[in-house]
Amino acid sequence: MRDGGRIQAAIEVLADIETRHRPVNDALKDWGLSHRFAGSGDRTAIGNLVHDALRHRASYAARLGAETPRALALAAYTLAWGKGVAGLEAALAEPHAPEPLSDTERAGLGADLAADLPVHVRGDFPEWLTASFERAFGDRAAEEGRRSPRARRSICASTRCAVRARRRSPISPTSVPSRRRCRRSACASRSARALRRCRMSRTSSPI
Repeated sequence: MRDGGRIQAAIEVLADIETRHRPVNDALKDWGLSHRFAGSGDRTAIGNLVHDALRHRASYAARLGAETPRALALAAYTLAWGKGVAGLEAALAEPHAPEPLSDTERAGLGADLAADLPVHVRGDFPEWLTASFERAFGDRAAEEGRRSPRARRSICASTRCAVRARRRSPISPTSVPSRRRCRRSACASRSARALRRCRMSRTSSPI
């Protein structure tokens, strides 16, 4: 599938979620079962597009003046995926893609989000969390709410890589906390009797 078909599929899934009030994963699974031609990469891309559309539902609806599945999917492809209006128009020209952009949609996708919108709309979080976000982040409440979970995951992944690199560095076993010490280092620091027990535990049991 090309991007145009993926956008159309995301619109269909979003419409199913809206009309039948279904969990997202159930709607995505049913779409995949009824469209066997879609490969794993296609299903992953469609799922990401649907989740991005729902994650930024408030701000996307404010931009386009509509909260329809089409508006959310088009905005997610343009803004969350960073394709821009030109990239979206190229995708909509492909086979099996949705209808081309209207003048209203093109203007909404190309304009900046209005600064006078409520904080929860600009930050894409529930309205009842406004007081908590403002108490925690102050003037940065909308910015922190708008931060992509994907960016947080990439930060966490880079942190895990740094931790693994530190663990692979040549460090004395005595300088590593006992809770994080590997079994081999722990055995090396124990008595000879404990080391023999450790070696015996790794041997296969007699038949």
